[in-house]
Amino acid sequence: MAATPLLLLHHSGGSAQIFHELIDALPASVAPLVWELPGRGRRWREPLVTTVEDAVADLLRRTDELTGDFAVFGHSLGAYLGLALAAELDERPRGARCTTLFASANAAPSNAVLPSPRSPLLLNDEETFAMARRAGGDVDPRIRDHPMLGPWTANLLRADFSLTDTFLRRHRDTVTRADIVTVCGTDDIFTPLQLKSWNAATTGSHELLTYPGGHFYLEQQAKPLAAAITPHIAPVHR
Repeated sequence: MAATPLLLLHHSGGSAQIFHELIDALPASVAPLVWELPGRGRRWREPLVTTVEDAVADLLRRTDELTGDFAVFGHSLGAYLGLALAAELDERPRGARCTTLFASANAAPSNAVLPSPRSPLLLNDEETFAMARRAGGDVDPRIRDHPMLGPWTANLLRADFSLTDTFLRRHRDTVTRADIVTVCGTDDIFTPLQLKSWNAATTGSHELLTYPGGHFYLEQQAKPLAAAITPHIAPVHR
């Protein structure tokens, strides 16, 4: 039997690196696919996308590569992108579907707080790094204070925060038929209500899993996390 694809979507300012430990812990029955957005990782030369519509359009084009159903593990920003992608695929008459969305380290869109009262694209570097700190993902001072890496990282974060901003302003009520499993570290900033409210984003089932750790709990909890999510990753015909 062919392995089931698991699409991995990274956090704001991040890349595929966040998933290395999890990928190593997954069994052979799961085929991890790390899809980075334009301007990140191996696609660093491409122009950044700044709206959720453009980001999801990029992901949708790549789903044409898939021949069967798949699951999505979206970390932080990736949870919103995964929800938007799954909902778009629900509307297609045929083709691959997201059967399970693992919404990691983010508040449910129904009660999430906007990252900024104004567009994140208008923030300066200091304000951008402060926003990252409030979101639980502080930037390493060696990067933040570097004369070249600091401004580059701030620009990347502004674009990613804009993805969250445009999603919450325009698509907060998005609902998918995919089952949702919310996953979060016990020391992260989100309240139990913000995590449980992910059940409003699906017409399928909802489950909440928590692990010791903060916003990047998955780096320390890769093995138990992989064991918990693997039973949910299987083709489901609706």
